[in-house]
Amino acid sequence: MDDHESLHTLPEFDRQLKIISTVLCMTAVLFAVRLCATAIIKGHEREEILNRLRVATTLKIPGCRGKILDRQGNILAWTERQMELVWHVPQNYSEAEYEWAELIRFNSFAPSLPHITRLTDFLGQDIKLCSNQPFSTQEIWNAIQLLSEHLECHATFKRCLSNPDLKQMIGETAINPETNIEEGVSGLELEYDRQLRAGLFEIQLLNNTYRAILLDSKADGDDIRLNAIYVF
Repeated sequence: MDDHESLHTLPEFDRQLKIISTVLCMTAVLFAVRLCATAIIKGHEREEILNRLRVATTLKIPGCRGKILDRQGNILAWTERQMELVWHVPQNYSEAEYEWAELIRFNSFAPSLPHITRLTDFLGQDIKLCSNQPFSTQEIWNAIQLLSEHLECHATFKRCLSNPDLKQMIGETAINPETNIEEGVSGLELEYDRQLRAGLFEIQLLNNTYRAILLDSKADGDDIRLNAIYVF
């Protein structure tokens, strides 16, 4: 190949080299963009997971006291646990109006809420949204997750007897004001208080659900069975 042909082929080689370089650069840019987009998506997915696992609020709820049964398994005494929910209405009207609009969507609470035109009369006051509700009422937990700052949940307990004539033998219980746990004060309730007494468990309200964590060795108290048989 003479010098004239060599000089003629150099521009063609340079042109092909530029094309290849451009294609490689574009490929690298597209790969980098795809990599960044994937990282952003992964970051959003991770944030969503963290949001779902984030604890909105924590409640300490007493368990139920154990049952007293006779030798044949007939229940003589048991506890009914019921929940009530109180709304601490904000002093600020705009804030109260927003929370009212959220709470009115719950069928269980709507009857207890004042009409929106009377909301100013309740600013800074407490409104009992519901009472005597079972522990499994999902709307209670959903509302607390939504407005945990101004909602307060209480557990109330009622010790029941299968026959009022057993009251003197069974005895009575009282609520410990510090723990809100039932304690035996007389009769069999006092004699077997250690077994019957419940413990505390912690309810952690997450963004979309709730979970229970035991704080004591047991949540609900143990049942006891007497040697005698009681027929009514």
